[in-house]
Amino acid sequence: MPAQISAQDLTEGDELGLYETPECCDASMEEAFVNGHLSFQCGRCPSYVDVDDSRTVTDVSLV
Repeated sequence: MPAQISAQDLTEGDELGLYETPECCDASMEEAFVNGHLSFQCGRCPSYVDVDDSRTVTDVSLV
């Protein structure tokens, strides 16, 4: 079962564990590939967390 971590606690350079999933709006964010990279997208608002191939956070946008 994936561990959830609040998207509000993430900043650039943080690393997500293999089974960690950001959470926003009291729900897990969905994995999506955007412009060739992995992104976690909120299904309830336009917030997102982008990560690179090693699951290091590269961008966080919280609305």
